[in-house]
Amino acid sequence: MLPYLVACGLRDPPAGLRAHALVFQRMGGGRTELSTPPMRAGAGPTVTVVGVGRGDIGAFQMPTSDPGGLQVRQLGVTHSYTNWPKSGTALYVAEDSAGGSQRAIRVSTPANDEVTLAAVVVDGRRIVDVAWNEVLAGSPLTSGKVTTTGPATLVAFWWGDADVLYDKKAVPEGGFQVLDAVLESGALVQCAVAMKHVAAAGTYDVTWRARPVQGAQMWIVAVE
Repeated sequence: MLPYLVACGLRDPPAGLRAHALVFQRMGGGRTELSTPPMRAGAGPTVTVVGVGRGDIGAFQMPTSDPGGLQVRQLGVTHSYTNWPKSGTALYVAEDSAGGSQRAIRVSTPANDEVTLAAVVVDGRRIVDVAWNEVLAGSPLTSGKVTTTGPATLVAFWWGDADVLYDKKAVPEGGFQVLDAVLESGALVQCAVAMKHVAAAGTYDVTWRARPVQGAQMWIVAVE
């Protein structure tokens, strides 16, 4: 059984984007590993940002690459949902000074768990700031703030906390462009990934509009 692969065709990709992918498994999907397709970064330094959401918060492990060699580290800590304390999200990063490699990103998973894996490869050398926050239903879905020292690429992850009913929508404001999303009904971990390039140093966040009304965990990363 293959994982579900979400492919968003971008007519006008944002500046700095090299590659992106999102794969997910519904609860009880049966796989013990989830992997993106191979993503070619091209020449020059890149940063790979990886978001993972799991139904079983005890199953989090460090993502790996195929072929190996990509040094992945966690940004911050794993966070549980207020409304689903046994589930959670985590964020990871790998800085690759050489670039040029074609790699898939993969995670192991219990066969019966729901899990979503999203990866974004962008131009850059380092993470300069990262923020996580959770907003519960009824309040504006505005992320934490990140500060850059110059031109930067912002990568934002939205993880909604609504139940399994209905298809969902999650739309970022302020010039962010959605790269990938899984927002279907059913037992799965909702996720939307968006990106924006900023031309100058500053402090930035992103506000999402969601339907139905729900809360969300949000991550935002600044890459230079």
